[in-house]
Formats: sequence, C-alpha cells, structure tokens
Amino acid sequence: MKRTILQKAAAAALFVLLTAALLAAADFLLVDDVHSYSRVMLQELYADAGNIDTLFLGSSHCYRSVDPAQVDAALGTHSFNAGSSQQLPDGSYYMLKEAAAQNPLKTVYLEVFYTGYNESASANIPQACYLLADHMDWRSPNRYAYLSEMGGLAAYADLLLPARHGIASPSAMPALWKAKLTDGYTPDSYDYVTYPDSGEAYRGRGFVYTTGIPEDGFATLLNVDADAPLSDFGWEYLNKITDFCAENGIRLVLFTAPLPSGYLYNTENYQSYVDALRDFCTAHDGLEYWDFSLYKLQSEINLKIEDFSDAHHLNGAGAEKFTAILCKTIQRRSAGESVDDLFYQTVEEKLTLTPDDSVLMAYYAKLQDEQDE
Repeated sequence: MKRTILQKAAAAALFVLLTAALLAAADFLLVDDVHSYSRVMLQELYADAGNIDTLFLGSSHCYRSVDPAQVDAALGTHSFNAGSSQQLPDGSYYMLKEAAAQNPLKTVYLEVFYTGYNESASANIPQACYLLADHMDWRSPNRYAYLSEMGGLAAYADLLLPARHGIASPSAMPALWKAKLTDGYTPDSYDYVTYPDSGEAYRGRGFVYTTGIPEDGFATLLNVDADAPLSDFGWEYLNKITDFCAENGIRLVLFTAPLPSGYLYNTENYQSYVDALRDFCTAHDGLEYWDFSLYKLQSEINLKIEDFSDAHHLNGAGAEKFTAILCKTIQRRSAGESVDDLFYQTVEEKLTLTPDDSVLMAYYAKLQDEQDE
C-alpha cells in the first residue's frame, strides 16, 4: 500500500516535471519576447531597483514622449518611464505598485490619454496586460493580481503558455532561437529593439525614439461622451492610483502629452474630459492635471506637424521638445509657483489663439469631406 502511494506520488511529480519542460520548450521555440519593448523595460526596471525616485506611467503616449535621461539632466532626478503599449488604467496601477515596492518613489507622473480611461474593461485589450505580466517577476503578487483582474483563471493559462497570445512567424524562428541562446537578453543591448526600417529605437529606461510624420491626417480615435467623459473602469483605477499615492506619501501629477491641434479639432467633446479631470483634481487636495495639448506658449514648445509620427503620437524630435517643456513646468512648480497660467482653460481658446499648423490640415480635410458628401 505504501509503495503504491509512493509510486503515484512519483508519477504525479514526473508528470508535473514533464509538463513544465514541455511548456518551457514551447516558450523557447515559439514565443518572441526578444523583440519586446516591455520586456527590456521591465528588465531595466528591476535592475534599477532602489534608485528610482520619479516614475512616468501610461500608454505609448508616455513612453514615446518622455525621455528619462533628458529629465534627469535637467532636474537631477533618477527617473524611469514605465509606459507600455495601450497601457490601461489598471496596468498603470499595478506598475505603480510594482515600482513602489522596490524604490523610494517621490513623484509619479501619470499620463492619462483619454481613450484608455474610456475603456469599459481591461479584458477588452488583453494584450496590454500580457505585455507587462509576461515579463513581471514571477514572485511578484502584482503580476497575479493584475492577471486575475484582467482575465481570471483563463489568464493563467496564457501565463503558462505565452504562445497562446503571441507566436513568432516560422521564418523568424531560427534567428529567434539564436538570439535567445546568445545576446538576446543581454542588459543594455538594444539591437533587438531597434528597427531602422520602421524608424523606432529603444533608448533606455523605457523611452522609445520614433521617426516619421503623419501621413493619414488627424482623424480621431474616439469622440468623448459629454455625459460620461471617463468610464466607470477609468474612474475606478484613477481613484485607486490616487489613493495609493496618497497613502504612501507619493506626489501624483496627471498629464497629457501634446496632441496635435488638428486632432483636438476632430475630437468631439474633448473639453468634457479636461473638465472632468480638473474637477477630480480639485476634489483631491494637491492633485494637478497638466494637459499639454492646451499649452499656451506655442512659440516656446514650437511643435509642428513634423514633430508627430502620426495623428496623435509625438516622434523623437517632438519628444525632445516636449520633455524640455515638461521639465521647465516641473521646475516652476517645484519652486512653489502655480503653473495654471501655462494652460488654456478651453480647447476653443487653444484652437483660436495658438494652434499648431496641423489644425489647418485638419480643417481643409474636413471641408473637403463635406464637399464630397
């Protein structure tokens, strides 16, 4: 009887080991995490543990817009950009908790591009979760909490077998295997996250430098619902982030990276989103919202069409301009001065008084569409 129990236990252990080996083999053979910005970003985040005092969070409008090296040179901080593609509010929340668990965070700048805060659930864009959870430390409770909130038990199946949500093309597999066996995961080696043909390159501590200019005009991704400018999901996690920072003595600033004036022109009720965030900040002592789409000093920021890579993202040249202005704004605020006068109160004022040159392109495109109808 005792022998039978031991045999069953040994068989079960062997089954577990073989299953783990098969999953590891599938991961090695099929999954391309070498060419992943978020993999490199998280690798660097963990390597920098204990040093980071300033954290930037948000979607691609964060990691393509703010260069930590430029921030630190101007402000004397030790900053890190933990943005990721389509990072939703819950992703920002769990990345905040992950970074705060390992670093003496003083200030968090949360990029709040409006589309993410109008999603109804994280499960609508599961890849946004996997981009982070796949590469978070396997010992981190935040990893499993994030997966559970996004997809429940089904998300754990994808964690065990990442090939379910991301598989390399057969033609790319030999090069992928070689990279994994050699320098694919080497810290500070960005060869595998540099793409000259598409004009993108990872530049360190989460920042991605892009080239190119808008080619398809400034059509909006989403119009704002004036009666519900943020979704319940967006409000839930904005509150969670705000509460976490307050409870842990971390200063929080909400910001929006500059959008082209042409994009604002084409987005209905964007003002409602701005007003909702400003009202939220008013209700939370010390909280501020800086929407650089409404920045007054166009001659100082000097953004032009060629400083955007598409209808709503800055390219690398635009990011350099914006990061400089962001640092000046931070310096002014740190000196105890108000920065409210740097921003227009309304979209109408911005588009009337100091729009960038994209608004003319958007205006004539819209006029042409109306004539064609």
